[in-house]
Amino acid sequence: MTTPILRTTRSATETARLGAAIGAACRGGEVLLLSGPLGAGKTHLTKGIAEGLQLDPAQVTSPTFTLLAVHHGRLPLYHVDLYRVEHPAELFQLELFDEVDGPGVTVIEWPEHGRDMLPPSALVVRITPGPGEERRLTLHLDGPHPPAHLLAALGV
Repeated sequence: MTTPILRTTRSATETARLGAAIGAACRGGEVLLLSGPLGAGKTHLTKGIAEGLQLDPAQVTSPTFTLLAVHHGRLPLYHVDLYRVEHPAELFQLELFDEVDGPGVTVIEWPEHGRDMLPPSALVVRITPGPGEERRLTLHLDGPHPPAHLLAALGV
């Protein structure tokens, strides 16, 4: 695990802009784990990542009822939402991560619902709502082969 990087955004647009910088730096194979309470801005960040992957961000919505949404751009974007997963074993039964294994970028919202079933290396982003539209993002790399190049996109 790396030393956490802290960023503050003051609007949904700024949160998406941060995501766009991350998405533009993606090369394929990256996993991003997005945590935070309902309404924290996880999907806004994902919309920005989509834009950085040359996708239409308007097509990205929370996949809560579908578990996985796939979008095709410069690289495939696998947008996973584990909010409704009750037991991590469900992910194994659904063979979810067999679907997303490949050259794309995987963004997982609510990763805490998947615990030990998640890919071992990732950029972990914790979003904490502040006053108004302010969001505090804590980013760190985790695992044996984390996508360190994504932090360079943030000027770190």
